[in-house]
Amino acid sequence: MATDRTARPGLPLQRRVLKAVRSVFGDRSPLEKTVRASVNAAKFHAGRPIRRPDIFAWRAGPGSRFGVYAMGGCDLRSVVGAGPALATHFGGTIGMGTFGHAPETRSDVILQTLDPPPQELTREVTERLNLLPGYFEPRLFQPEFTLKHQFGIGPFPKDVVVLSVSSDVARTVYRHRTHGFLVDPGGWWLNTDIGSVLDDLDVVKWFAGNFRKAGRIEVDETMANFDRIISEVRSRLGAFVVMLNVLTVDPGRTAAEYRQANSPSRVRRRRFCLALTDLARRLDFPIIDVDRIVKEHGISEQVDFVHYTVAQKRAISRQFAALVAGVSTDTPDALAVPRRAAGRR
Repeated sequence: MATDRTARPGLPLQRRVLKAVRSVFGDRSPLEKTVRASVNAAKFHAGRPIRRPDIFAWRAGPGSRFGVYAMGGCDLRSVVGAGPALATHFGGTIGMGTFGHAPETRSDVILQTLDPPPQELTREVTERLNLLPGYFEPRLFQPEFTLKHQFGIGPFPKDVVVLSVSSDVARTVYRHRTHGFLVDPGGWWLNTDIGSVLDDLDVVKWFAGNFRKAGRIEVDETMANFDRIISEVRSRLGAFVVMLNVLTVDPGRTAAEYRQANSPSRVRRRRFCLALTDLARRLDFPIIDVDRIVKEHGISEQVDFVHYTVAQKRAISRQFAALVAGVSTDTPDALAVPRRAAGRR
């Protein structure tokens, strides 16, 4: 026990403090988050990894910093599982995190952050709709990032940027009637009715008077948006860009005939996947073929098309690690290596 305390100085005391904080203030209090961040910082500086569903950090050895920045919804959490493999491969200090949520990562919403509306126009919107801080800020295009709710271990460069088409496939946005900027008030992945998101009648009336529904984005517009997004990321950050496609079938659905259906979701997803493949060939970036990976592992236990099982997540993270590290894999795309990223060592 004495050896363990020496190897991890200060951690046992911090854990006792964390337990006391939870007993007094309850779970997930602001003070608990601060104590947890302190514990994580101690772990990090002691040479132990920080592992959570949405972040990974580890000072694996001497060398420079290597950062992986994923912006999108829940489907991107799968890439964080590649952290230990990448840390071993690159050495030095590695930081990985997923940022943003589905309501703020549709391609047209991302693009408008390059020319955001003035704060005096968005302040009331942000407060009334409870938008996340930084909703209108160009976070994707900034050169560095810090891990959420952590301190003392950042910042990290954006050596690899990971994006997904999933928000474009599923989300509906609204346009301000006067000033033209876009918002997505939130809600569950599969287009929850706006009334269940805005449960205050006064806010609903205000929203209806100021915004109109812009609807789902078309495939061609999405590809044009990502063409510019990827070009901007490359020119501003010099980052290696990776994209994820989406599962094209509906878990739990048994329908096999779609001729009578009006634009079914699986057809829409297939169109997005095919168009993304064409864009990748033209702009020369790799795709993590989520559609193939999750089908190979079976979809019977999936809740919906973007929330994966543990086995599926592990397979996606292995594919991502192989792609970024350039080690052997079963897909030609995975042989692309981020030369700039590897050269930071």
